[in-house]
Amino acid sequence: MPYALKFLWGPLVDKYKIPILYKHFGLRRSWILLAQLCLGIGLIALGNSDPANNLILTVCLALFVGFSSAIQDIASEAYRIEIIPRAKVGAGASASVLGYRFGMLCSGAGTMTVAAVTGSWRIAYTCTALCILIGIITTLLSREPAINRPPKELTIWRTVRTFIRGRDWQIIIPFILSYKVSDTILNAMNMPFLVEIGFNKLEIAYVAKTFGISAMIFGGIAGGFLLLKQSLRQNLVTCVVLQGIAASLFIIQAQSGNNILTLFIVMGVENFACGMAQVALIAYMSQLCSLQSTAFHYAILSSFASFVRVIFSAIAGWLADRMGWSVFYGLVCLSCIPSLLILWFCVKHFAFGERRAIALVENATEGEY
Repeated sequence: MPYALKFLWGPLVDKYKIPILYKHFGLRRSWILLAQLCLGIGLIALGNSDPANNLILTVCLALFVGFSSAIQDIASEAYRIEIIPRAKVGAGASASVLGYRFGMLCSGAGTMTVAAVTGSWRIAYTCTALCILIGIITTLLSREPAINRPPKELTIWRTVRTFIRGRDWQIIIPFILSYKVSDTILNAMNMPFLVEIGFNKLEIAYVAKTFGISAMIFGGIAGGFLLLKQSLRQNLVTCVVLQGIAASLFIIQAQSGNNILTLFIVMGVENFACGMAQVALIAYMSQLCSLQSTAFHYAILSSFASFVRVIFSAIAGWLADRMGWSVFYGLVCLSCIPSLLILWFCVKHFAFGERRAIALVENATEGEY
């Protein structure tokens, strides 16, 4: 939920200057550094908590970690958008996805391995918290974006109004929602699907997790490369088609049952498509952000994507239970059609190659300042 509600924390990251830290590190780096310090402390405290005897404390600490993580996400994405030239937004999006996926490998498989070897969650969580030192050192060595911010502080309402005005919301909201449906449902239903058709935990760990995340990393690299070679709209079309193909492959897996070779193909295509799709979506949302209120604007857009994950993850299992896997994945495949139609009929909205969106963003904000 802290991620789904990022639009509430976005104005805070954009407007509030943290005492002492702001003077030495600037607006973006001070927020990133504060979030990283809170994450480290929160993880260590979480590892030392005892849910069997004090569940409320464990829940509160988990929420604190989630909130700190959401703040770091808002601040770091705002930093990325402001520090990287608009012409290289694809490379920045690709780097963002790569870092996120390597972090997943470290925090997921890494923490589980330490816990298994040492037999202690306290040690595992402490080791994970120490990994944040890499991020802290990076923050300290990085430079603050040189952004000319407005001379007077805007109220939150005026910031919202400048963002709403002049944008194609009748296109943006339906596109983000429909674009994320397939990817979200496939990720949410992977585990129950694979377990039900007969794969054991070891097969799932090696194929779906290790091989799958590796394929996702390569997908992120490919997505960044394609953004340098073709327009953002062409890249989004490619990603939607790949998502549809990935969903259709799950139908084949459902018919094949416990077939490890098919699983490798399905997981490879699905995760590769997911990596590419994430890069393209990050690039799309980044282009819609004004450099004057980057954190707030990106938080609003990414909250739409998180909203899809929260809602559709909750109902996906209910649907699969009543439809059967083949029909369910057929429906997921059809869910790609709305975003394809939007990309087909709304060409001007996605004409970022002509810098239409960038001009629109800057013009929409200049009127208020």
